[in-house]
Amino acid sequence: MRWIRGMTIVEILSLVVVGIAAIAAFAPRVSYRLPRDPESRLRAVLAETRHAILVFYHDTGVYPLDLSDLCAQQPPSIGLDRWRRPRVMNPEYYNGPYLYETPRCPISGKELEYYCDTQTGEMRVRSPAQGVGSDGRPYREW
Repeated sequence: MRWIRGMTIVEILSLVVVGIAAIAAFAPRVSYRLPRDPESRLRAVLAETRHAILVFYHDTGVYPLDLSDLCAQQPPSIGLDRWRRPRVMNPEYYNGPYLYETPRCPISGKELEYYCDTQTGEMRVRSPAQGVGSDGRPYREW
């Protein structure tokens, strides 16, 4: 009869060490991290906020009164049309909150500016930060 050989404690420990080393090597590449560069974070915050405004508009048919409406648990009763005129909003169409917190500019630390584009009538968002980015454009034009 053949003898079945088991693993020694040294072999088991070496497998555990190799497994931990493999997890430690690949874990930082898989985990979600926000960009560390303030300009990259500003681009991400602007894109996320613009997307939330568009989703709010497509859900409800109106723009939010201000950016805090994107974070509201309860639906607001009034929104803005394309030319910044107040309109009554149907609360049944509200599927929010669209953001977890009111967005802030990572460069200046202030809340993003929410304004009406006079040419198209769309509500837009921009950074309140003064200065020029690494691409040569002012932060307010991003």
